Amino acid sequence: MYKNALKEDLIRVVEELDGTVESTDTVAKLKTKIEKSSTFESDADFVKTLIKNYVDERVSRNERQATVENQKIELTKLQLAQLEKEVELQTTKNKALSLNPAAKTEEKQLETDIENMIKSIKTLSLPVPTRSENFNLFF
Repeated sequence: MYKNALKEDLIRVVEELDGTVESTDTVAKLKTKIEKSSTFESDADFVKTLIKNYVDERVSRNERQATVENQKIELTKLQLAQLEKEVELQTTKNKALSLNPAAKTEEKQLETDIENMIKSIKTLSLPVPTRSENFNLFF
């Protein structure tokens, strides 16, 4: 009947049956309280089922927590692998730039070209004034 039952499970059962649990109660005292309760004497199967349900609930809760922890560990491993790849990519870029200094100037020029393109697009996307008095502000 008490197979795999921990003290916390027995405490919950005693609280369910009569609600008087003391902090100094041992597992043996808790078992005695359960067996002497009026509910156990009238319906022992109910109490056995109650104990089994509390044990199963605790076990499934622990399994869920273990699964969540494993998922967090896997996520951390994936993030670490991604960071390692980014570091490897940056190291390769640095090596390429140190071997070919012209590539460094090309990269800066590319960034400048992109910034100029963005500025041009912003300028071209300004609305054209429709009133003639606002037209001189446009140019």
